[in-house]
Amino acid sequence: MWDPDRSYKQSSYRETIPDPGTAPGDAPLVCIQINASWIPYVIGSTLQLAQPKAWTTTDPTALADLLGRVTDLIARIGTAEVCMAPEFRLTTGCGLQYSLDGGTTWLDFADWATNFPLCVRSNQARVVMQAGYDHPPIPEWTAGGDDWVYAPDP
Repeated sequence: MWDPDRSYKQSSYRETIPDPGTAPGDAPLVCIQINASWIPYVIGSTLQLAQPKAWTTTDPTALADLLGRVTDLIARIGTAEVCMAPEFRLTTGCGLQYSLDGGTTWLDFADWATNFPLCVRSNQARVVMQAGYDHPPIPEWTAGGDDWVYAPDP
C-alpha cells in the first residue's frame, strides 16, 4: 500500500535516471497521438518524474531546474490538443512549403529550389535527334502500350 509519509524518500524507479539535458519544448519536437482518455493516466505516470529521488543529480540548483522542466512536461501533456496534419503548398516561384499549425506559418523545404529541377531534368523523357533527321521523329504507340518508339516520317 502507498505510504504518503514515505513518498518523498522513494521513487518508483529502481535506479535513478539521468537528466535529459533539454526542456520539453526544445527542438526537435514530435507529435504523438493517443486517445484523450489516456491523458490523466499518462500525467499520473509522469508525476513520478517529479520525485527528486528519481534523478541522478543531487545538486539543489540543478534539481530545482530539472523539476521545473518536469512540471513543464506535465503541463504540455495536460494541455495537448489534436495533432495538426501537415499541409503543403507551392509558392508562385514554384517553391514547396509546409505548415504544421493549420497554415498559420509556412516553412520552406530545405534545398527544394536547388534539387527539384535536377530531379525533373534527370527523370524526364527526352527526344534525341538522330543523324539524318531534320525535325524530331513522330512517336508511335507500341503494341503493349508500355513505351514509345520513334520512327521516321512515312
